[in-house]
Amino acid sequence: MLIESSEQLRSLTGNYYANNDFAKVQGDIEQATDELAGLVGRAVIEKAEQATEGDRLRLLVQRPVALLATLRLYQKNDLSHEDDGRKFKVSTDGGDKLPWEWQLDRDDALQMEAYFRAVDALIRHLDDTGLEEWTKTDTCRSLQQLIVRNARQMQQYFPINRSERTFLLLAPFVREAQLLTVAPAYGDAWPALLAEDADGAESRAHYAAAMATCLLAVSTALGRLPLHLLPGGVVRGYLAESGMRQSQPATLDDVRRAADWMRADAARWLDQMKRARDGSQPDYDLLPRNHPKNKYCRL
Repeated sequence: MLIESSEQLRSLTGNYYANNDFAKVQGDIEQATDELAGLVGRAVIEKAEQATEGDRLRLLVQRPVALLATLRLYQKNDLSHEDDGRKFKVSTDGGDKLPWEWQLDRDDALQMEAYFRAVDALIRHLDDTGLEEWTKTDTCRSLQQLIVRNARQMQQYFPINRSERTFLLLAPFVREAQLLTVAPAYGDAWPALLAEDADGAESRAHYAAAMATCLLAVSTALGRLPLHLLPGGVVRGYLAESGMRQSQPATLDDVRRAADWMRADAARWLDQMKRARDGSQPDYDLLPRNHPKNKYCRL
């Protein structure tokens, strides 16, 4: 196993009691390891298991496993499971009190954010080092066929908090937007545009195509994915840049509004992509747009 003692869990998470019974969390560690393997590949996990203690890759794999496993253990321990049913312990001797439900929800959210950041750090390390066990996975190879191939590139077009995990979550929607909308709109020269190196001198057509693809991908994901899978800052950040308050939690109406704005923005960028492809100039409105309901005079 990647983690073999309660002391390791405490050093990896910073909030696990070292005197806890390690046997109670072993099953959660195995499940968390399997889930991480589904994201980065079983070969990466096996390489980390074979590495020596303290190795950079081993540590980066251990941390998300430890965070997710301990969170699930904490959630199960809110109630005790005994022979005669589940019990809820209430302290009557002036000792520690059980937290309110909103406190548990907040702590769960904080623990999940820590897990997401740990997964981001692992994937970023795999991309930077070009680990063979990672580059040969189907996930990594499929990303090379997209106009936006990693979180760093997508961050240039749409704010995702530089989250590698979020990008992998959005990758199927990026592919869908590219295949169904953006590539057909560009035409037969799409392979040449796709081969363009976005890290170098990026053309106007490539930038517009990438913008349209990212906007369509995120708007589609917001309509299909459970919201808890996406960092709350993704929606709030987009709304804040559009003039909304960033400190407020994103409501369902905010999500719908953001998705509609993204689709409208994507349509404009598709138009810009075609103009850049053809070398045509944009149309300028010489007269202001008068709205029939926005007429007033001030005396």
